[in-house]
Amino acid sequence: MTSSPARAASTTTTTTSTEPRARVLVGGVGYRFLRDDSVGPYVSDLLADQADDGIEIEDVSYHPVGLSQNLAERPPYDRLVLVAAVRRGRPPGTVVCYRWDGVLPSRDEIQERVSEAVTGVISLDNLLIVCGALGDFPDDVRVVEIEPGEEGWGEGFSPEVEARLPDVLEAVWSSARR
Repeated sequence: MTSSPARAASTTTTTTSTEPRARVLVGGVGYRFLRDDSVGPYVSDLLADQADDGIEIEDVSYHPVGLSQNLAERPPYDRLVLVAAVRRGRPPGTVVCYRWDGVLPSRDEIQERVSEAVTGVISLDNLLIVCGALGDFPDDVRVVEIEPGEEGWGEGFSPEVEARLPDVLEAVWSSARR
């Protein structure tokens, strides 16, 4: 006896996964109230209420040694997604996403970065280098960067950065959920 196509089409199969959900930390990096350079904390604040399904979101704009210690004290993450405004000479508003390769500079440069970090310098590069050297990052570190335009104290973003914020948010979610 064969089943009719109509009956076969109405059959539903449910599959449940026994795999644990990936633990993902999304971290915003930057200075608050420093115009375009505050994109990281802005994104972490904006997305904080939307964290779910194994994704945690926080502002990680504090010294990298402290972040490394905090990561060491927590259950391990499967992925870290960092979002920040970074000056690299691109046109303002350029959004770039990549997986950090974990390559570290010389010991002297690592020490320089530690010295900068303990004096209050907040930068994505410092965070990657110092935390990478201390070894508390997960194997999978993704980065979402936007090229800032406006410098100086104040609230709000340059028109170039403001226009690209939806792209930044999409890049963060895509990096967190893949």
